[in-house]
Amino acid sequence: MMITEIKSEITQINFQRDNLQSEVTSCKSQVKPGACGLRPAARKGVTLIELIMVITVMGILTAVSSMYIKETIDLWRFLTFRSEVTAQVRTALLRMGRETRQIRDDLSVNTANVSQFQFVDINNAAIDYQLSGNNLLRNADILASGVSGLSFTYYDADNQALTVPKVSPDNTDIRRINISLTMESGTESKTLNLQLYPRNL
Repeated sequence: MMITEIKSEITQINFQRDNLQSEVTSCKSQVKPGACGLRPAARKGVTLIELIMVITVMGILTAVSSMYIKETIDLWRFLTFRSEVTAQVRTALLRMGRETRQIRDDLSVNTANVSQFQFVDINNAAIDYQLSGNNLLRNADILASGVSGLSFTYYDADNQALTVPKVSPDNTDIRRINISLTMESGTESKTLNLQLYPRNL
């Protein structure tokens, strides 16, 4: 008797299982995700707060990066400008030295003060060096730009500095000349010096 009841219960359980599987299969085939008591799959995404936080962090990083980039660009521009000006001033200084060494004689120095030097060379050409604004002039021509200072220092045969050198029509007592050029770029400055001995003095 008990065996018959147990077999009957097993048969009912199998029948119920088959019905449940059939119901689940039918539910899965339906279009609406909420049918048959099944919960729809959760959708993945970001919230508005998360999006605002990401935008804020990106803004901060961009601002900090732009500051470093600007400083790098400014430094590169400054170094480039300074290099170009230095090369130009050095070239001008070498030319001044080459021409000043060719003063014709003791009577060929017409002007000799701290900011201007005028003379006649061995080819009878009058040459005048002076500063106009930030331009170093050779006669009326611009020899170099970006120059903030020009000074001449004169020495006699005893290597003594001359406050007021003798000039034409007198025989000059200049035997050595120091030329100093100063250039500025932003807050930086650089001074170049050249000492020379005129050949015919």
